[in-house]
Amino acid sequence: MKSVWYACSAERISAPIVAPRGRWWLSAVALAFTTACSLDSSRDQPTIPLPTGHYEGPITYRGSELRVALDLREATPGQLQGDISFPENPGLSFPAGQLRYKEPQLRLEQDPTQPGGISLHALREGDFLRGVLSWDSAQVDFVWVRRGEAAPRGYREQDLKLRYAGLGQLATMRLPEDTVARHPAVVMLGVPAAQAVRLTRQGYVTLVLPAAVPTNSGATAAVSAALTLLRTQAAVDSSKVGVWSRGPAAPWAVAAAAQAQPQAAFVVLEGAPARTAAEAKAYQVLSQQRIPALGLYAALDTSLNIPDNYRNLRRVLGLRRNGMVRTYPRATAAFIVPGRAGANGQWQWPTPAPATGKASPTGYAQ
Repeated sequence: MKSVWYACSAERISAPIVAPRGRWWLSAVALAFTTACSLDSSRDQPTIPLPTGHYEGPITYRGSELRVALDLREATPGQLQGDISFPENPGLSFPAGQLRYKEPQLRLEQDPTQPGGISLHALREGDFLRGVLSWDSAQVDFVWVRRGEAAPRGYREQDLKLRYAGLGQLATMRLPEDTVARHPAVVMLGVPAAQAVRLTRQGYVTLVLPAAVPTNSGATAAVSAALTLLRTQAAVDSSKVGVWSRGPAAPWAVAAAAQAQPQAAFVVLEGAPARTAAEAKAYQVLSQQRIPALGLYAALDTSLNIPDNYRNLRRVLGLRRNGMVRTYPRATAAFIVPGRAGANGQWQWPTPAPATGKASPTGYAQ
């Protein structure tokens, strides 16, 4: 004779199950019952809620303190959405490009595709987040405390299917949540999400094209399709839809802006390639069609010869009063002035290049 013991929900029955000789199946039934009880018990364990809420606290580096806020929301069941903001410098705020949470660890990155961004690794300890924030070459410890519910974003996101040249790709549209019936809008090509978010919070509907858009005639087709798509949106003022491009796709973005019917209301070009006078001719159509245009260069952008590009672009955009080209000293290709030690040795935190963090794309042309 053999004895089989079983337990369920923390209760143990002390009476043995006695299986007569040859009745092996009775022992198997008892074993299966024990396993089922164990599974039921695990299902009864309480689920730990996600660390949603509004967290605040300082970071300090080389004697300089900067306040930081982190808003965490449950966008979909079990999925966190995060935004980092800087109350003293709103131009640096951004939505998390990548966020992972596995109790109790939180990992967040500003934009995995862009160098020099912010990332953090934190542990949840009750109503506190404790961890390390990395920003350029600086690594700082922090402790942030939860202070209520997460702040509203002030805009909503929508994924749209963009079709062009026989292709189909997703693009992200952001719409301000305000009382304005119709907003100006901008197609953004090669521009980081943080920049699109800043414009959306200023009252623009933004449509960010996927990074996979090629830097050839396919970019013209993509921008054209995006302009058409934006003009069909009920929240968009179809007479105030423009194009904002960063990097080598600029000539094809300009072609789309000029060929659109009606043509784009304005064009902003960041780091547009114009190394020679011949290369700069691609932008001459903006002056010819009197499309308001703004060219922006960052002095520390090592991918371009800034003086030559500035001079050539200014020559074609400056033919009329509605064109302008600016260069931002001490700014990287992301139009951020890096952190540095001041004359007194105290650390100065990174800042957006002057005006780029708050100026509207059409403000220069008014």
